[in-house]
Amino acid sequence: MSAEAMEFFRCHDVIHVVYGCANALNDEAIVKLSSLYGSTAGLRVLKGYRLHESFQIYRSLRGADILLSVLCSVYITPRTLFRCLRQRRRWPWEGFETYLDAPLGEIRREFGIVVARRGPKTRPQSRTDQLGVGHGGGPP
Repeated sequence: MSAEAMEFFRCHDVIHVVYGCANALNDEAIVKLSSLYGSTAGLRVLKGYRLHESFQIYRSLRGADILLSVLCSVYITPRTLFRCLRQRRRWPWEGFETYLDAPLGEIRREFGIVVARRGPKTRPQSRTDQLGVGHGGGPP
């Protein structure tokens, strides 16, 4: 992999984490839009998507997955653009190393980033559940 591609994918992967995206095709669309409109890269990020290594990834995509993603883009695109435009600040595409040890929640609050997807909702544990009381002493 070229040095240019390695740097591009390093910054791209950080966007995945900060914006709460997996590697599904719809999440990749969110990452691309967030890179363009929610980070300091702006239009410069498009050069990375034209790299040889990026085209190798594009060639591995299935047509049905691409079609489904295009259909979902009717919802994903405006939602992502709205969220990016409401950020307090743009995420630094380069030079984000000072944030590597910061908790994600703090980073997202500082920049006003709303994650793409939230984890499954779970019932908060009560103190009784945490101690195993009322469940025969075993785990809940």
